[in-house]
Amino acid sequence: MLYLNSTAEAQRALFRASAAAGVRYLRMDFAIGLVFPWGEEDFAAVDRADALAAAYGVEVLGVITTTPWYLAACAGDEAIRCAPAPRYERLWTRMVARVVRRASNVRVWQLGNEPDGFGFVGGASEYARWASLAAAGIRAARPDATVVLGGLARANEPFIAQVLHDPAHPLLGVIDVASVHLRGALSALPTAFASARGMFLRQGFDGPLWVTETGYPSRAEHQWDPAFTRGARDQARWLARGLRSLVHAGAAAVFVTFRDTREFGRASPFASEGVLRWPRLDRDGRARPKPAYWAVRRVAATPCGC
Repeated sequence: MLYLNSTAEAQRALFRASAAAGVRYLRMDFAIGLVFPWGEEDFAAVDRADALAAAYGVEVLGVITTTPWYLAACAGDEAIRCAPAPRYERLWTRMVARVVRRASNVRVWQLGNEPDGFGFVGGASEYARWASLAAAGIRAARPDATVVLGGLARANEPFIAQVLHDPAHPLLGVIDVASVHLRGALSALPTAFASARGMFLRQGFDGPLWVTETGYPSRAEHQWDPAFTRGARDQARWLARGLRSLVHAGAAAVFVTFRDTREFGRASPFASEGVLRWPRLDRDGRARPKPAYWAVRRVAATPCGC
Protein backbone atom coordinates (compact mmCIF):
# COMPACT_ATOMS: atom_id res chain seq x y z
CA MET A 1 0.00 0.00 0.00
CA LEU A 2 1.11 3.51 -0.80
CA TYR A 3 -0.31 6.32 1.31
CA LEU A 4 -1.14 9.99 0.85
CA ASN A 5 1.19 10.83 3.73
CA SER A 6 4.07 8.78 2.32
CA THR A 7 6.94 11.08 1.39
CA ALA A 8 7.02 12.53 -2.11
CA GLU A 9 10.24 10.58 -2.74
CA ALA A 10 8.60 7.30 -1.69
CA GLN A 11 5.57 7.96 -3.84
CA ARG A 12 7.67 8.71 -6.91
CA ALA A 13 9.85 5.65 -6.31
CA LEU A 14 6.86 3.29 -6.18
CA PHE A 15 5.25 4.77 -9.29
CA ARG A 16 8.58 4.42 -11.11
CA ALA A 17 8.97 0.83 -9.95
CA SER A 18 5.40 -0.01 -10.98
CA ALA A 19 5.92 1.38 -14.46
CA ALA A 20 9.24 -0.46 -14.82
CA ALA A 21 7.64 -3.72 -13.68
CA GLY A 22 4.99 -3.47 -16.39
CA VAL A 23 2.12 -3.94 -13.94
CA ARG A 24 -1.18 -2.27 -14.72
CA TYR A 25 -2.23 -0.95 -11.30
CA LEU A 26 -0.73 0.58 -8.19
CA ARG A 27 -2.94 0.34 -5.12
CA MET A 28 -2.93 3.53 -3.09
CA ASP A 29 -4.69 4.60 0.08
CA PHE A 30 -6.67 7.84 -0.23
CA ALA A 31 -7.35 8.72 3.40
CA ILE A 32 -10.21 11.19 3.42
CA GLY A 33 -9.30 12.20 6.97
CA LEU A 34 -5.89 13.43 5.79
CA VAL A 35 -7.42 15.61 3.10
CA PHE A 36 -10.02 17.04 5.47
CA PRO A 37 -8.40 17.32 8.90
CA TRP A 38 -9.95 19.50 11.57
CA GLY A 39 -9.00 22.80 10.01
CA GLU A 40 -7.79 23.69 6.54
CA GLU A 41 -8.28 21.06 3.84
CA ASP A 42 -5.17 19.78 2.07
CA PHE A 43 -5.25 18.38 -1.48
CA ALA A 44 -1.48 18.55 -2.10
CA ALA A 45 -0.91 14.80 -1.82
CA VAL A 46 -3.98 14.01 -3.96
CA ASP A 47 -2.68 16.34 -6.67
CA ARG A 48 0.78 14.76 -6.49
CA ALA A 49 -0.57 11.21 -6.80
CA ASP A 50 -2.75 12.25 -9.70
CA ALA A 51 0.22 13.81 -11.50
CA LEU A 52 2.39 10.73 -10.89
CA ALA A 53 -0.29 8.47 -12.34
CA ALA A 54 -0.29 10.54 -15.52
CA ALA A 55 3.49 10.89 -15.68
CA TYR A 56 4.22 7.17 -15.34
CA GLY A 57 1.18 5.78 -17.14
CA VAL A 58 0.18 3.63 -14.18
CA GLU A 59 -3.47 3.14 -13.32
CA VAL A 60 -4.24 3.65 -9.65
CA LEU A 61 -6.62 1.62 -7.54
CA GLY A 62 -7.59 4.33 -5.07
CA VAL A 63 -8.72 2.97 -1.71
CA ILE A 64 -11.15 5.20 0.18
CA THR A 65 -10.30 5.05 3.90
CA THR A 66 -10.53 6.99 7.17
CA THR A 67 -13.65 8.89 8.05
CA PRO A 68 -12.63 12.28 9.50
CA TRP A 69 -12.87 11.80 13.25
CA TYR A 70 -15.20 14.76 13.72
CA LEU A 71 -17.82 13.14 11.44
CA ALA A 72 -17.66 9.66 12.94
CA ALA A 73 -20.46 7.79 14.65
CA CYS A 74 -18.01 6.49 17.26
CA ALA A 75 -15.38 8.23 19.35
CA GLY A 76 -11.77 7.73 20.33
CA ASP A 77 -9.06 5.97 18.37
CA GLU A 78 -11.65 3.93 16.45
CA ALA A 79 -13.41 6.99 15.00
CA ILE A 80 -11.51 6.97 11.70
CA ARG A 81 -12.65 3.38 11.08
CA CYS A 82 -16.35 4.08 11.68
CA ALA A 83 -19.18 5.21 9.46
CA PRO A 84 -20.18 8.88 9.72
CA ALA A 85 -22.87 9.87 12.15
CA PRO A 86 -26.25 10.08 10.34
CA ARG A 87 -26.27 13.89 10.42
CA TYR A 88 -22.95 13.96 8.54
CA GLU A 89 -23.77 11.47 5.78
CA ARG A 90 -24.14 14.08 3.05
CA LEU A 91 -20.92 15.79 4.10
CA TRP A 92 -19.04 12.47 3.96
CA THR A 93 -20.37 11.81 0.47
CA ARG A 94 -19.35 15.30 -0.67
CA MET A 95 -15.84 14.84 0.74
CA VAL A 96 -15.37 11.60 -1.19
CA ALA A 97 -16.70 13.26 -4.34
CA ARG A 98 -14.25 16.14 -4.01
CA VAL A 99 -11.26 13.79 -3.68
CA VAL A 100 -12.38 11.65 -6.63
CA ARG A 101 -13.02 14.72 -8.78
CA ARG A 102 -9.59 16.11 -7.91
CA ALA A 103 -7.84 12.82 -8.78
CA SER A 104 -8.92 12.92 -12.41
CA ASN A 105 -6.42 10.25 -13.51
CA VAL A 106 -7.73 7.71 -11.00
CA ARG A 107 -10.57 5.74 -12.54
CA VAL A 108 -10.89 2.78 -10.16
CA TRP A 109 -11.89 3.14 -6.52
CA GLN A 110 -12.08 0.63 -3.70
CA LEU A 111 -14.48 0.94 -0.79
CA GLY A 112 -12.13 0.49 2.16
CA ASN A 113 -9.58 -2.09 3.19
CA GLU A 114 -10.49 -5.33 5.00
CA PRO A 115 -13.83 -4.10 6.32
CA ASP A 116 -14.46 -7.55 7.79
CA GLY A 117 -11.31 -7.25 9.90
CA PHE A 118 -9.16 -4.47 11.32
CA GLY A 119 -10.12 -1.97 8.63
CA PHE A 120 -13.61 -1.11 9.86
CA VAL A 121 -15.47 -0.89 13.16
CA GLY A 122 -19.21 -1.41 13.35
CA GLY A 123 -20.02 -4.61 11.51
CA ALA A 124 -21.50 -5.45 8.13
CA SER A 125 -24.52 -3.14 8.24
CA GLU A 126 -22.48 -0.08 9.17
CA TYR A 127 -19.89 -0.92 6.53
CA ALA A 128 -22.65 -1.19 3.92
CA ARG A 129 -23.87 2.28 4.92
CA TRP A 130 -20.36 3.79 4.86
CA ALA A 131 -19.53 2.14 1.54
CA SER A 132 -22.80 3.05 -0.18
CA LEU A 133 -22.35 6.70 0.79
CA ALA A 134 -18.75 6.65 -0.45
CA ALA A 135 -19.86 4.99 -3.70
CA ALA A 136 -22.45 7.73 -4.19
CA GLY A 137 -19.66 10.29 -3.90
CA ILE A 138 -17.52 8.39 -6.40
CA ARG A 139 -20.36 8.18 -8.91
CA ALA A 140 -21.27 11.84 -8.46
CA ALA A 141 -17.72 12.88 -9.30
CA ARG A 142 -16.99 10.25 -11.94
CA PRO A 143 -20.00 8.36 -13.31
CA ASP A 144 -17.79 6.02 -15.34
CA ALA A 145 -15.62 4.96 -12.39
CA THR A 146 -15.11 1.29 -11.56
CA VAL A 147 -16.14 0.65 -7.95
CA VAL A 148 -14.51 -2.22 -6.08
CA LEU A 149 -15.70 -3.82 -2.85
CA GLY A 150 -13.33 -3.36 0.06
CA GLY A 151 -10.82 -6.22 -0.01
CA LEU A 152 -12.11 -8.84 2.41
CA ALA A 153 -9.60 -10.27 4.85
CA ARG A 154 -11.27 -13.67 4.48
CA ALA A 155 -13.97 -15.27 2.37
CA ASN A 156 -16.70 -14.92 4.98
CA GLU A 157 -20.04 -15.71 3.36
CA PRO A 158 -22.27 -14.33 6.15
CA PHE A 159 -20.44 -10.99 5.88
CA ILE A 160 -20.66 -11.06 2.07
CA ALA A 161 -24.38 -11.81 2.25
CA GLN A 162 -25.03 -9.02 4.75
CA VAL A 163 -23.23 -6.28 2.84
CA LEU A 164 -24.58 -7.26 -0.57
CA HIS A 165 -28.16 -7.53 0.69
CA ASP A 166 -28.28 -4.99 3.52
CA PRO A 167 -31.92 -3.88 3.84
CA ALA A 168 -31.08 -0.17 3.81
CA HIS A 169 -27.82 0.00 1.85
CA PRO A 170 -27.35 -3.10 -0.33
CA LEU A 171 -24.01 -3.10 -2.15
CA LEU A 172 -25.22 -5.54 -4.78
CA GLY A 173 -25.78 -3.29 -7.78
CA VAL A 174 -23.40 -0.68 -6.36
CA ILE A 175 -20.09 -2.47 -6.87
CA ASP A 176 -18.62 -3.45 -10.23
CA VAL A 177 -15.89 -5.71 -8.85
CA ALA A 178 -15.67 -7.98 -5.80
CA SER A 179 -12.43 -8.33 -3.88
CA VAL A 180 -10.72 -10.69 -1.47
CA HIS A 181 -7.25 -11.00 0.09
CA LEU A 182 -5.56 -14.38 -0.18
CA ARG A 183 -2.40 -15.72 1.43
CA GLY A 184 -1.30 -19.15 2.53
CA ALA A 185 0.19 -22.29 1.08
CA LEU A 186 0.73 -22.08 -2.67
CA SER A 187 -1.13 -25.33 -3.29
CA ALA A 188 -4.24 -23.95 -1.56
CA LEU A 189 -4.56 -20.69 -3.54
CA PRO A 190 -6.72 -21.97 -6.44
CA THR A 191 -9.12 -23.69 -4.04
CA ALA A 192 -9.34 -20.60 -1.84
CA PHE A 193 -10.08 -18.42 -4.85
CA ALA A 194 -12.73 -20.84 -6.16
CA SER A 195 -14.36 -20.89 -2.73
CA ALA A 196 -14.52 -17.08 -2.61
CA ARG A 197 -15.89 -16.94 -6.14
CA GLY A 198 -18.57 -19.45 -5.23
CA MET A 199 -19.66 -17.38 -2.25
CA PHE A 200 -20.14 -14.25 -4.34
CA LEU A 201 -22.00 -16.19 -7.01
CA ARG A 202 -24.35 -17.71 -4.44
CA GLN A 203 -25.10 -14.22 -3.17
CA GLY A 204 -26.00 -12.96 -6.63
CA PHE A 205 -22.79 -11.21 -7.71
CA ASP A 206 -21.40 -12.57 -10.98
CA GLY A 207 -18.98 -9.77 -11.88
CA PRO A 208 -15.18 -9.90 -11.75
CA LEU A 209 -13.36 -11.00 -8.61
CA TRP A 210 -10.01 -9.38 -7.83
CA VAL A 211 -7.40 -10.47 -5.34
CA THR A 212 -6.34 -7.06 -4.02
CA GLU A 213 -3.69 -8.46 -1.70
CA THR A 214 -1.42 -11.45 -1.91
CA GLY A 215 2.20 -11.91 -1.00
CA TYR A 216 4.87 -14.08 0.54
CA PRO A 217 7.75 -13.09 2.87
CA SER A 218 11.36 -13.09 1.74
CA ARG A 219 12.85 -13.80 5.17
CA ALA A 220 13.15 -17.53 5.77
CA GLU A 221 11.98 -17.33 9.39
CA HIS A 222 8.64 -15.92 8.20
CA GLN A 223 8.01 -18.29 5.29
CA TRP A 224 5.03 -20.46 6.18
CA ASP A 225 4.81 -22.69 3.11
CA PRO A 226 7.01 -25.75 3.79
CA ALA A 227 7.83 -25.99 0.08
CA PHE A 228 9.26 -22.44 0.03
CA THR A 229 11.55 -21.76 3.00
CA ARG A 230 14.85 -20.62 1.51
CA GLY A 231 14.56 -16.89 1.64
CA ALA A 232 14.37 -14.34 -1.17
CA ARG A 233 14.70 -16.84 -4.01
CA ASP A 234 11.79 -18.88 -2.70
CA GLN A 235 9.71 -15.73 -2.34
CA ALA A 236 10.27 -15.19 -6.06
CA ARG A 237 9.35 -18.79 -6.87
CA TRP A 238 6.20 -18.63 -4.71
CA LEU A 239 5.02 -15.43 -6.39
CA ALA A 240 5.77 -16.57 -9.93
CA ARG A 241 3.71 -19.70 -9.41
CA GLY A 242 1.09 -18.14 -7.15
CA LEU A 243 0.24 -15.30 -9.51
CA ARG A 244 -0.14 -17.68 -12.43
CA SER A 245 -2.31 -20.05 -10.40
CA LEU A 246 -4.68 -17.23 -9.38
CA VAL A 247 -4.96 -15.92 -12.94
CA HIS A 248 -5.64 -19.42 -14.23
CA ALA A 249 -8.23 -19.91 -11.48
CA GLY A 250 -10.14 -16.90 -12.82
CA ALA A 251 -8.86 -13.84 -10.92
CA ALA A 252 -9.42 -10.82 -13.15
CA ALA A 253 -6.62 -8.92 -11.38
CA VAL A 254 -4.07 -9.80 -8.69
CA PHE A 255 -2.26 -7.27 -6.52
CA VAL A 256 1.10 -8.09 -4.94
CA THR A 257 2.55 -6.52 -1.80
CA PHE A 258 5.00 -4.17 -3.46
CA ARG A 259 7.16 -2.90 -0.61
CA ASP A 260 8.36 -4.15 2.73
CA THR A 261 6.79 -2.46 5.75
CA ARG A 262 7.94 -1.78 9.28
CA GLU A 263 4.48 -0.79 10.42
CA PHE A 264 3.93 -4.05 12.33
CA GLY A 265 7.51 -4.56 13.55
CA ARG A 266 10.37 -6.73 12.32
CA ALA A 267 8.78 -9.88 13.76
CA SER A 268 5.82 -9.54 11.38
CA PRO A 269 5.87 -11.48 8.09
CA PHE A 270 4.74 -8.26 6.40
CA ALA A 271 8.14 -6.78 7.24
CA SER A 272 9.61 -8.75 4.32
CA GLU A 273 6.55 -9.44 2.15
CA GLY A 274 7.33 -6.71 -0.37
CA VAL A 275 9.09 -7.31 -3.65
CA LEU A 276 11.03 -4.08 -3.03
CA ARG A 277 13.27 -3.42 -0.04
CA TRP A 278 12.03 -0.53 2.06
CA PRO A 279 12.32 2.26 3.08
CA ARG A 280 15.86 3.12 1.93
CA LEU A 281 16.13 4.15 -1.73
CA ASP A 282 19.25 4.06 -3.88
CA ARG A 283 21.25 7.15 -4.92
CA ASP A 284 18.95 7.75 -7.87
CA GLY A 285 15.83 7.68 -5.71
CA ARG A 286 14.80 4.25 -6.94
CA ALA A 287 13.46 1.42 -4.80
CA ARG A 288 15.76 -1.58 -4.49
CA PRO A 289 14.31 -4.75 -6.05
CA LYS A 290 14.41 -8.26 -4.68
CA PRO A 291 14.44 -11.35 -6.92
CA ALA A 292 10.65 -11.42 -6.50
CA TYR A 293 10.36 -8.07 -8.30
CA TRP A 294 11.85 -9.57 -11.45
CA ALA A 295 9.58 -12.59 -11.11
CA VAL A 296 6.53 -10.31 -10.98
CA ARG A 297 7.84 -8.40 -13.97
CA ARG A 298 8.15 -11.63 -15.99
CA VAL A 299 4.61 -12.67 -15.13
CA ALA A 300 3.27 -9.20 -15.98
CA ALA A 301 4.94 -9.40 -19.39
CA THR A 302 2.81 -12.41 -20.38
CA PRO A 303 -0.79 -11.33 -21.12
CA CYS A 304 -2.24 -14.69 -20.11
CA GLY A 305 -0.09 -15.03 -16.98
CA CYS A 306 1.43 -18.15 -18.51
